[in-house]
Amino acid sequence: MKSAFKGVVFWIGQKDVENQVTVNKAMALKQKCEEMQTKYMEKLEQVHAAYQKAMKKVQVLEHEKDQLTKDKNELQEKYTEKSRQKRKLEEMYDALRNEYEQLKRGGSARAEQALAPLQPRDRNAMMPRGAPYNFGPSNSFDEPAPKSRPTQGYEQLAFRTDTS
Repeated sequence: MKSAFKGVVFWIGQKDVENQVTVNKAMALKQKCEEMQTKYMEKLEQVHAAYQKAMKKVQVLEHEKDQLTKDKNELQEKYTEKSRQKRKLEEMYDALRNEYEQLKRGGSARAEQALAPLQPRDRNAMMPRGAPYNFGPSNSFDEPAPKSRPTQGYEQLAFRTDTS
């Protein structure tokens, strides 16, 4: 009986050791689980913070994109307006240039027609007789040129304005 008693005590001791090993394993696993959970929570917080940061950046970039789109549209409208004004000015400039060319062509013809009766046939006849300046040789530089009045008045050379 002693040996049965010692066997039962040994068995109980073995069960205690098994229970102690199991408890130690459970404690180690629990501690490891807690460590993993804290690491997991830290990592989750980091990921969440990075996600929040990325979302803020996305919002800022979307706002910036909207602002740039708005600015682009405004600039495009201004460019369209300036292009329209430029086209209009170019058209006006072309019209004025064409009108100027027509006036130049037509005006020179009209001026020739208006001045035709006044234009002499001889080129020397255009110079008034008795020119006020004497360009011939003189005896001295101090001596003034002889004064004479032109026989043909300047009033006779005035342009005619009527085309009849």
